[in-house]
Amino acid sequence: MADVTVPDGSTFAPGSSFTKIWRLKNNGTCTWRTTYRLVLVSGNSLGGRNLINLPREVAPGETIDLVMDFRAPIFEGNYRGNWQIRNDRGEIFGTTATANRPFFVEINVKAPPLSGTVYDFTADACSAQWTSGAGTLDCPGEDRDHNGFVLLQSAARLEDGTTRIAPSLLTVPQNVFNGYIRAVYPSFRVQNGDRFRAIVNCERGATRCGALFRVDYQLADGIVRDFWAFGEQYEGQYFSVDLDLGPLAGQDVKFVLTVLSLGDASGDRALWVEPRILRTVPLFTPTP
Repeated sequence: MADVTVPDGSTFAPGSSFTKIWRLKNNGTCTWRTTYRLVLVSGNSLGGRNLINLPREVAPGETIDLVMDFRAPIFEGNYRGNWQIRNDRGEIFGTTATANRPFFVEINVKAPPLSGTVYDFTADACSAQWTSGAGTLDCPGEDRDHNGFVLLQSAARLEDGTTRIAPSLLTVPQNVFNGYIRAVYPSFRVQNGDRFRAIVNCERGATRCGALFRVDYQLADGIVRDFWAFGEQYEGQYFSVDLDLGPLAGQDVKFVLTVLSLGDASGDRALWVEPRILRTVPLFTPTP
């Protein structure tokens, strides 16, 4: 009879949840009992529950709203799941006069557009508190300081031989075994749709570089909590970071950027290229 929610072709962000409601009418001669089940007959289940029972009996001429929770896949594209009803004898039926057509959920998955940078970790680098095992560090620091240092750069020399014209942080841990350098940034209110993005790698020419990049966070209690980590060796490649900050939405967060040496720190020159928080705009407003 109707798609009460989520019209065909609705667009959702990758991984987002939604609830589909179909309104069906029993135009046959048999009562649909609660032992009848919803079954996926073809297509993508989209995380829906197969073989769930009807919530109540539906006599001939009555209508029922069937509710099912779904989740959009993580990859962009068009997805459809075709559903029908199975009776006590195992017979499957659907819509139209011949009862052989499915009712379905059909969505488009598309990453939401970015509305721009809302926090720049390079521009605000010296608002952060920089430390190493030697104590508090100056920002910017001095190249080759054995206590560790951070330099703000407008161009980054990447491992793959290219140069990226982008605001970047060159972070070098204290020159001791398993040395580190850490920055605790001022508090930032995270919103739904915020993402942390950056490129991480070793500076070109730092062939002995081996380090662990970390993005962690503090809340009001001051405890540093794990969020993301990536081990990097000098191999002529870089890694693009794209982190969904949704789990932190609505909270005042102090982000913590850390580089830890994986052993000898003497060759570690770690680059954060254009580290920033981007805010996305929603694509779909759920039906109330």
